[in-house]
Amino acid sequence: MKKKLYLLAICILILSSLILVSCGKSAATSSTSTTSSNLTNTSSPVSAPTSNSSNTSGIAVIATLPVSNGAFRLAYDSSQGEIFVVNGANTLPESVISDNTNAVNAGASGEGANFVAYDSGKNELFETRNSYYTGWVISDTTGQATTMTVPEAGIYLPGGIAYDSSTGDIFIANEGSNDVVIVSDNTNAQIATVTVGKYPEGIAYDSGKREIFVANSSDNNLSVISDSNNQVIATVTLPAQSYPSGVACDSAKNEVFVTNSYSGTVSIISDSSNKVIATVTLPKLSEPGAVAYDSGKGEIFVANPGQNSAPGTVSVISDSTNSIIATVNVGTSPNSLAYDSSKGEVFVANSADKTVSVIADSSH
Repeated sequence: MKKKLYLLAICILILSSLILVSCGKSAATSSTSTTSSNLTNTSSPVSAPTSNSSNTSGIAVIATLPVSNGAFRLAYDSSQGEIFVVNGANTLPESVISDNTNAVNAGASGEGANFVAYDSGKNELFETRNSYYTGWVISDTTGQATTMTVPEAGIYLPGGIAYDSSTGDIFIANEGSNDVVIVSDNTNAQIATVTVGKYPEGIAYDSGKREIFVANSSDNNLSVISDSNNQVIATVTLPAQSYPSGVACDSAKNEVFVTNSYSGTVSIISDSSNKVIATVTLPKLSEPGAVAYDSGKGEIFVANPGQNSAPGTVSVISDSTNSIIATVNVGTSPNSLAYDSSKGEVFVANSADKTVSVIADSSH
């Protein structure tokens, strides 16, 4: 009897050991599963910055400035540290913003201006007027406005405007007659006309190649004009139905960035081969228009007006990776951009809001 009880006790001890071992394994498995779950949760926020709507670069709106006369197009005056804002209205003067105080003041009596470019050689602002064969030339020291004469033979409907620092000429995209009007900043008068594609809109000067790039919206291509002979020397083909509108030159990479409003993309063109080398896709329904190059950070700022009167955005593209690194919310209908190299800021004209957003590029 004692022997049987002894054997029973041994069996109970063995059974208890097996139960304890089983429970230990179960607990270890549960602990491992919990750790794995925690790692998965931690990795989720890490992947978020790859989204186009994220912003970990420090790029952000630091001020929103009301402009009672309206904000349609912008130009940065590096001599005075000012941003000139034209409104496209026939009766209201321009506005001038100090980049030190962000104070908005009334400018010269250049009413009716719809596009503006800064001439660093003469310290003057050249402004075009819709459907008028004249424009304004404004001194940034005296504020005095004189008349720019454009005796265009056809329909004059000025689009974009660009300053050529090498020749001291002003290039005006004329949507009405499918040409580019060239004005001398010495005489403030037209000196040449260059035929380009249909409905030229955006225009930019490439200082490295001494060429002017013109976006022909209805032809889905770019005309390249040499400033040595004022002739078209190349045509860059863009995707069908892309409707190119904005142009900016990246002097560090020798590339040209073109916004395509209908396709919601940005084409990147080598100014050596005059061929598209990359394409950046923007968020849906962005309808990109204006574009500006930030030489301090090597970044491209793209204004996205969007649709349905919703607030717009600005996409920021790195020129080293050709990818979107930030998306910044701004006002409604952002139509124009101007880069302030002194302050490391980008000014955005929100035409529907009559405001200007000031974005810090985080370089200062």
